[in-house]
Amino acid sequence: MRHFACFFALALPVTLAAASPSGEHLAYTVGCINCHHQTDKHIVNAPPLMIVRTYSISEFRKLMKTGITKAGRDMAAQGSLMGFVAKEQFAHLTDAEVAALYDYFTKEWTAEKGIEEEKKIPIYFKQSPAEATHPSP
Repeated sequence: MRHFACFFALALPVTLAAASPSGEHLAYTVGCINCHHQTDKHIVNAPPLMIVRTYSISEFRKLMKTGITKAGRDMAAQGSLMGFVAKEQFAHLTDAEVAALYDYFTKEWTAEKGIEEEKKIPIYFKQSPAEATHPSP
């Protein structure tokens, strides 16, 4: 019995930590940062993630699960990539995962982080077609 208690005492913190999603980890793995900051605006015209601060948690949950903005705009019906991603992928996020993303974007994400991520856009997206150099085959 003593061994069981020791195992339980050691395993419980690990189990609880694994059950709590990281908003930062989710933001990078589900693609929030990629679409909103690491992709050229000519390809995906997504607003900076600071926009999340204008949403309540319930409005953000609705956006993430349905693709409908707080103003009632159905992004999928209008052909927006976010609307389709919300309905096809983000709808499967748990409420805890949506809350973790919301907390990360409203408490930890800054405009400066967005600017740093935008610096990662590959140089060939930043060049005009006339400036672009292509390696010869």
